[in-house]
Amino acid sequence: MTTKIKNIYVFATADKPHIIETLDKFLPWLRQRVEVYTETRGGDAPVDDIPPGIDCAIVFGGDGTMLAAARRLAPFGVPIFGVNLGKFGFLTQTTCEEATEALQPVLDGDWEIDERMMMDCSILRDGKRIHQTVALNDAVISRTALSRLLTINLLIDSKAVNTYRADGLIVATPVGSTAHSLAASGPILCPELHAFVVCPICPHTLSNRPIVLPDKTSIEMRPKDYSEQPALTVDGQVFRPLEKNDSVKIKKSTQPLKLVKIGDRSFFETLREKLGWSGQPKYVHAKRT
Repeated sequence: MTTKIKNIYVFATADKPHIIETLDKFLPWLRQRVEVYTETRGGDAPVDDIPPGIDCAIVFGGDGTMLAAARRLAPFGVPIFGVNLGKFGFLTQTTCEEATEALQPVLDGDWEIDERMMMDCSILRDGKRIHQTVALNDAVISRTALSRLLTINLLIDSKAVNTYRADGLIVATPVGSTAHSLAASGPILCPELHAFVVCPICPHTLSNRPIVLPDKTSIEMRPKDYSEQPALTVDGQVFRPLEKNDSVKIKKSTQPLKLVKIGDRSFFETLREKLGWSGQPKYVHAKRT
């Protein structure tokens, strides 16, 4: 891509002092080069609008901030560039120490766009939609009461697939396959894929394994019992309790997330670094005494 950046939207959470301190140091450098619009609201309040002509957004924070920014900004089609100020930084593109060096090619127009699939999540009550949000990582139905199993019916394209007895059920995107789903023994999907992972959490029946579905499918999760107070959690941030006759429907979002891409760093490099992958274990000869 050869578009030179003129207008940048800076997104950060306002409830973390070290992020605000970083912004105070970084924004003067950025304002000398482009027009800057900032948003430092906390929580998960939606963005009703953004200034016209925004070329890209810079997100300061960790993966949680990136997830919040994705839900807020993806509907506007704004490319996102993440600067890691958190612990893991799986979704971000650079560190705080390297931010100015990494951003200069972006400001000069030497950048491309990577698209990531997002999904629409809706809660239906007696067939009527009462809540809707988009997700970058996953949608999870889990219990909020005693440590007992949930019973959840899974339907794909309105056809019954399985009834799970488990701690919960995850529906994840390829990006989300390296998050909660991975911790529940789900597969890792390359982020360029367009697919869903359905992964039970600690299923009572060991033959209930994760499944991968094409992105054109419609997925529905229906809790069967409500004594355990089931709830929907989206991206680990949006929480909604579920009541009797509620169901959760999931489909591919029409608007993907756009990420600013610089350099040629591969997904597998990120896996090796962030997940601590290595080659063959080292054989150490024991010393005889």
